[in-house]
Amino acid sequence: MGTFRPLFSVSVEHGYFTDGAWKGLDFVPVPATMKVINGANVLVRPTKNGVAAFYDESRSDALRLYAKDANGALCFSFKIHAKDRTFANYTAPDMRSGNAVLYFDNREGATDSGDGKIRLSKEDSVSEKDFRDFDSLIAKDILCDRDRRVPPDFVVSVCVEPGVGDDTSTASGWRTRDCFIRFDARRAYWKYHLLGNMNRSNPFIVDLDNRVEFEFCGEVMLPGDRPAKVFRSKALIPVLEKSTCRFQLREPGPGTGKVLVKRLPVASESRLGMDVIDGKSVIVAESFINC
Repeated sequence: MGTFRPLFSVSVEHGYFTDGAWKGLDFVPVPATMKVINGANVLVRPTKNGVAAFYDESRSDALRLYAKDANGALCFSFKIHAKDRTFANYTAPDMRSGNAVLYFDNREGATDSGDGKIRLSKEDSVSEKDFRDFDSLIAKDILCDRDRRVPPDFVVSVCVEPGVGDDTSTASGWRTRDCFIRFDARRAYWKYHLLGNMNRSNPFIVDLDNRVEFEFCGEVMLPGDRPAKVFRSKALIPVLEKSTCRFQLREPGPGTGKVLVKRLPVASESRLGMDVIDGKSVIVAESFINC
């Protein structure tokens, strides 16, 4: 067995998670990529939040032959599936868009982030601009018709080339590509329903960090003939794995008012719904307070 050298890596970041890493992703090589992996003895190993590939230095000539057949550049493509199937609740943008799928390719608008890593998304974070028509990826033999039934959550292609001079991972090796993709956490209007003993005459919500304001949206009748006062944030707030928001429920009283709930629960990705603001449908994260 020869010495293995770095070929490329892809890491996936996500603003929802406290450590910023999207773990639990399966990178599945497409058939053409699997052929190169097996034929040139390329090692592909999962990382904490992505994948890393290494080439066998003793088989570098075989890898170069594959590159020659591909007009000098060798493309490794993967279909990515998230193990957590609720990821769409906390991920922006929406991961489904008609007959399109999120596609990232270091040959298409990728940007050097300044630290030697290549950002694969068109903008700082994944956006609607990163969707690609499903049929175009089928035409490239990256996807197939069977993938329509269970489509990947996104697709990544990393193109590598034989190095020249010092622009290599070794003197006679390949240009190493270290890539990353950054997803933002979903943002929503936070909405609190005050029931039971919390349905006081004049409650109000305070942000202890003075960043978010809440407005009273009236009273609604919940199932079971339960009246509830409704408050909604005036701005979108990220829905995070561990939010640092510090919202407090008070009612009028001496000084800044009487504290009813010292720390209101933060929004959960499992309690998302829809609301209408100024005639537009928006996503709201609902919480029900009944003490």
